[in-house]
Amino acid sequence: MKKNNIVCATSTQLQLNGFKFNPLELIIEGEHTIEQWLEAGKLLTGMESSLNWWIGDWLVFGEHNYGQKYSQAETITNHRQDYLKACNFVSGKIPSANRVYGLSWSHHREVCPLAPEDQKVWLTKALEQEWTVSELRVNMRKSLAEYSEEDTYSKSFNLVSWTQEGLRWLKQEVRKNPIENWSNERKGLIKKDLEPIVEIYKSL
Repeated sequence: MKKNNIVCATSTQLQLNGFKFNPLELIIEGEHTIEQWLEAGKLLTGMESSLNWWIGDWLVFGEHNYGQKYSQAETITNHRQDYLKACNFVSGKIPSANRVYGLSWSHHREVCPLAPEDQKVWLTKALEQEWTVSELRVNMRKSLAEYSEEDTYSKSFNLVSWTQEGLRWLKQEVRKNPIENWSNERKGLIKKDLEPIVEIYKSL
């Protein structure tokens, strides 16, 4: 297949050199070589793996240009808001220059908390080492745990694990009883406990 002449015939149909992609069927018109048939298969696979990026970039554009968030997007896409939020978050955090072809969207989601220059480093490592998403996560956490001073206490302490445990506890508490239902006394106590962490975060 020498050229990929994709034409959007309607809002619900894509056409590629005799391959018409409708919502409920693929119509193949005319005769095609096996190379053309394989190329169409590559397009299908690429579209599936790229969908999260396309939706995320679409949401980021809408937010920046029209102030739109998720209400209209939910109606148009028929996707849940949590899925749309995830797509928007990852697209907003990972610049296109840092996105690595050959890695899944989930690989990229793992590096969202990192600085842009570190994102590309870890994604490149993941591609070169052929890491799964879980292996990327584990290796990142190992590296992050190594910045403590080498003393007796730090060898038995893992900041990443400690942070994750705290987040798990908070999420469980919120699931049991939303924050807006907490008493002012409880909110005040938790805020007081978190203040030292916030201050350290601000100084980094």
